[in-house]
Amino acid sequence: MGDGKRLKEILDEKGTNVRKLAKATFINASTLYAIIQKDSNIRFDWALRIANELDIDVHEICSATPFSGEVTEDEIYPTLKDSKGLLDNSRVKTYLKGSLLPLMKLYGKNSMPDVDNLLTSFYQLDDGARQDVIEMIKGLLRNHRDPDRANDIKNIKL
Repeated sequence: MGDGKRLKEILDEKGTNVRKLAKATFINASTLYAIIQKDSNIRFDWALRIANELDIDVHEICSATPFSGEVTEDEIYPTLKDSKGLLDNSRVKTYLKGSLLPLMKLYGKNSMPDVDNLLTSFYQLDDGARQDVIEMIKGLLRNHRDPDRANDIKNIKL
């Protein structure tokens, strides 16, 4: 089963439909219908918005996450534009615009060094400790989620 069929199952379980999801996530309804009909994979950035809206874990609807499977060099580094090694500015800008820029607008650019430090520290941990951190964050979110911040993040429009 692909991501599309799983998305349809979750929509049915949640008692909602594609049109409502499209309106809430700013993903074109025809795109969502095509994903379901073709049972194709969902782009990770869209899956994040969908998971936020449906209040589920992103891994429940997205099989192609950057956090699973083998990571290739192409996924880490943008493709090279030419033999001089210039980065593909379009890919870099798209990534930054869709991920970091909205967070920076909400919380200020001075919050980004904290994020960098957390990521660097996280990846220095062994597998078991990283899983402990993930579980701790899930627990903290259950009991200490700031509704205003959660709503701000949920309402990021890309």
